[in-house]
Amino acid sequence: MEDWEDALAALESGRSAGWLMSGRTPSMRFEPDESGGLGLWVSAHDGPSSGVTVTVPLSAPSPKWITEQRDMLALAREVYTLEVVETSTGAYEWRRGGSV
Repeated sequence: MEDWEDALAALESGRSAGWLMSGRTPSMRFEPDESGGLGLWVSAHDGPSSGVTVTVPLSAPSPKWITEQRDMLALAREVYTLEVVETSTGAYEWRRGGSV
């Protein structure tokens, strides 16, 4: 969730942003348009499996899009108070409230 929050902050400041950039999952890249508005396309790259990158043009999100995303992120954090626990080297599980 922190990575998505960082991506939203980058987009809000007019910079490019990536999300899920772990190298082990498909990732997304958002680019602002030339006028400094929100990105008009997004790329998803599946490096670990196929190596394929797909770029999809998007219609311009509303000016409220980042605020709406932040609101949904806050709701997700409230509803899913989860922790990531490393169960063995390189293996992770979600656990509610850190309980076993």
